Amino acid sequence: MTIPVTIVVGYSPAALNSLQQLRPEGSVLLIEEPDVIRKRGLNDAVESHSVVRALHAFPYQLAGAAGQFHGEHADLDVISVVPIVEYATPFAAQLAELYGRPGATAAASVILRNKDRLREVTRAAGILNPRSVAVTSFEDVQAAVDTFGLPCIIKPANRQGSVGTVIVRRAGDLPAAWAASQVRDEGMMVPDRPFDQVTLVEEFVDGPEFSVEALVRGGEFLFQNVTEKDLFDGVNPVERGHLVPAAIDAPLTGRLIEDTRRVIQAAGFHTGIVHCEWKVRDGQPYLIECAGRFAGDGIIDLIERAYAFDLVGAYHALMRGEHPGPLPAAPVKAALVHFLGGHDGLVSSIRVDEAALERSGVAAHYLTTQVGARAFTPSMSWHRLGALTVEAPSAAEAQARARAALSAIDITITPDQPA
Repeated sequence: MTIPVTIVVGYSPAALNSLQQLRPEGSVLLIEEPDVIRKRGLNDAVESHSVVRALHAFPYQLAGAAGQFHGEHADLDVISVVPIVEYATPFAAQLAELYGRPGATAAASVILRNKDRLREVTRAAGILNPRSVAVTSFEDVQAAVDTFGLPCIIKPANRQGSVGTVIVRRAGDLPAAWAASQVRDEGMMVPDRPFDQVTLVEEFVDGPEFSVEALVRGGEFLFQNVTEKDLFDGVNPVERGHLVPAAIDAPLTGRLIEDTRRVIQAAGFHTGIVHCEWKVRDGQPYLIECAGRFAGDGIIDLIERAYAFDLVGAYHALMRGEHPGPLPAAPVKAALVHFLGGHDGLVSSIRVDEAALERSGVAAHYLTTQVGARAFTPSMSWHRLGALTVEAPSAAEAQARARAALSAIDITITPDQPA
């Protein structure tokens, strides 16, 4: 008997490792862009995962791709369709509709993928947004700054991982910031063909940053969490860490969750998982962006640690149309991830004191660099050098453990010499 397949759109090692434990052998059809398969060596990467029936090279990010795939594979017995990466969400939602499986809805996925459209839709629903305008030239940027004032933020409307996002605080920095915002090289993470360059200039909302993660069925929340964020210093808002649950009072927690519910209702999101980012100014949440997919940066791992349940398993059950099982109403502890940053130069030495990390209560850690590799001041998520994760009974204790653990990892970078 043929096993029904879960179609997974976009490659992630963590996602594939989870599915290896959750699903039968040969039950996953993994779809990825041909260029990404080649550049990341994914044929070899998936070979050890018996859950994968096939790695299918398909340009899913092109317009009309879902209809083409369904037309070529209309007789496929599909039990669920799940997006793993940001760029996969419209294709996955459209494909789920074509196969009659649960999903975000095609209309909602298009709204969430375009930050400009998301602003229009949610602002009309009464949700606070930063003032924002789409621009195509430096003259447009200058006109926006004349309206909004400084600081402002220049960012793409359709990219991921803080790519091309620049904070501008001084008028003299505006030309360089505009030029930097147009450099959006994600390397092996994206296909070689060009992206549409859609750019926004927005009022910069100064204040703490949070995100809400929620499991959604039929537009209703089954589970929700608020994550507190920490950013690297500098002009690029790259995330330095996350704390679950956020160390904030109950009224603000409730407001962030309720406003996220209003966002997904305005967008028409039906079933799946959402990750909505907010900044809070004078006690008021302002929507930054909202994604219809798993949160990145280890947030899902933090939630599973803090709430002591299998969020990934619950999500996949939901997408198969099954009941996700008992879901927790509150966390049982705190969990925190801290990312390691660097600066421009070459990594000349790395020291990791494993014993000290264990004494500090580190639950997990990893490095994404090696001696001789080039390092960068983080301007996108891919520039970070590694991370460590801690668990503790409280947020304060988790933060203290993370600070103690940082001294056990030393990455020496030899700065670039001035030209």
